[in-house]
Formats: sequence, structure tokens, C-alpha cells
Amino acid sequence: MTRVAFLGLGAMGAPMAHRIFAAGFPLTVWNRNPERASPFVTLGASVAATPREAAAGADVVCTMLSDPAALTAVSDGPDGLASALQPGTIWLDFSTVTPEASRRAAAKARERGADFCDVPVAGSVKPATDGTLKLLAGGDPAVLAKAKPVLDSVSKGVIHFGPVGQGSAMKLVNNLLFGVTLAAFGEALGLAKKLGLPEKETTDWLLSIPAVSPYLRAKMDFLAQGGEPAAFQLALMEKDLRLMVEAGGGPAAAPVVDAARGDYERARKAGFGERDFSHVLSFLSR
Repeated sequence: MTRVAFLGLGAMGAPMAHRIFAAGFPLTVWNRNPERASPFVTLGASVAATPREAAAGADVVCTMLSDPAALTAVSDGPDGLASALQPGTIWLDFSTVTPEASRRAAAKARERGADFCDVPVAGSVKPATDGTLKLLAGGDPAVLAKAKPVLDSVSKGVIHFGPVGQGSAMKLVNNLLFGVTLAAFGEALGLAKKLGLPEKETTDWLLSIPAVSPYLRAKMDFLAQGGEPAAFQLALMEKDLRLMVEAGGGPAAAPVVDAARGDYERARKAGFGERDFSHVLSFLSR
């Protein structure tokens, strides 16, 4: 049976690891905060003390980490997962990172004779819990085919965009539209308030026009119902927008994205960082 290691048990990683374990794969988990791993002990999974220990002997190593710095910290050094990779091991990175970060990780895997694919997720906590995520993949199709049983346990489809790094590239492009759209709508509501327009009538009108997506309407409904729990934290969207600006060549090359990133940064500093990213609307419209 394919032995799986899963590193990173945050809001997305924990339910994904649960899906893998429920599918019958022998599972070893690791998390920087060991308390996040304790529920897996009860289930019967193994808990590793270091990333290297988690990856040792695994056929498939999965990572779900916050950013490129976290990916490097978990993979590098004597206790890093890369030092435990063996020829034929498959490393699947579900994180949202830059294409360059994915290519660096792939190079580390190749040095050990292992394979790497970037497979960032499209979807949030509920699809992760239900196993209905979509995966935006970069890497060798043959490697993805070998890893299909594991990928199937956490998703309902894998869309291949090209070689290593292209999955991460598509994830940034994907999240760009979500992040910028909510910031733009929030600024529209804020402008309306400054101009003295009535809140309900203005909001109802804006939600009726073709420029507004069904997703934005759903997020407005979510906020109207209290806006909790967070499906995707505002601080993480700020991080993703920063990665987009970096990948795009800097603020001058991506001025709209950088402006939206500034909106999320100000919202985070105002105390919205751990709330759902749709609270950028609450911040900008108040």
C-alpha cells in the first residue's frame, strides 16, 4: 500500500490529511505546532518529530504550507524533508507559492532521484473537508498518473497546465481575480458611502449589475450571515497578492494587483487578518 506523509496541518491541510487517511493510506503527519497533529494519533496515524522523519520511507510526500519561506524551511537542512527523499518518491506540493519556488523544490527532489509536482488547490475549507477540491497541476503527466489514487482522495479533478511551476502560476492567476474583485467592490461601497448614497439601495443595485459575479454575491450573503468561520483567511489573500506582484515583475508591472494588496494589508493591520478574506469588504465599506 502506498505510504503517504503529509506535512502542514493548517485549515486546509488537516482536512486533506483526514481524507487521505480515510481512503486507507498508511499516513504519517508532521506540523510545526505538534498540537495540530494530536487528533491524528487518535485516528491511528503516525506523527513525526521532524519533516525528515515524516518523509522517510514515504512513497508520496504531501506538503500544504503557507508560503515559499515555509516551503523552504520544511524542505531544507538536515531535518528537512528533501534529505529523506528516495529515488521514485513523489513529492506533491499543494501550497500556494510562486512558480520559482516550485521549480526550486523540484530541483531538490531531482537531486535525490525523486519526482515533484505542484498541485495547488482551487477551493477552500469545505471542499477540502468533502474531498471536492480541484487541483491546478504542474509537472510530468506520468508522475501525476502514478499519484492519482492519492490525488483522487482529496479532489474531484486534476487540471494539468504544463511543466513544474505552471500549476503554481495558474493558482496565482486564479486568486488574482478573487482578491482584486472583492477589493474593487469594497472600494465601490466605500465611495458610495462617502458620496452619501443610501447603503441598502446602493448595495442591492450593485449586486444586480452584470459586472458582479455570482461568487461576490455569495460572499455578500456570507457576510450578511455573520462572516464566520473563515474559509480563507484575509492574511493569506494578502500573501497571495504579494506573490502575484513578485511573480509579475513588481508593482510597476502589476499596479492594480499591488493596489489591492494594499487594501488587504490595511485590513490586516486593522485586525481582520484571521477573518475570512471577504471581510476586506467590511473594512473598505465602513
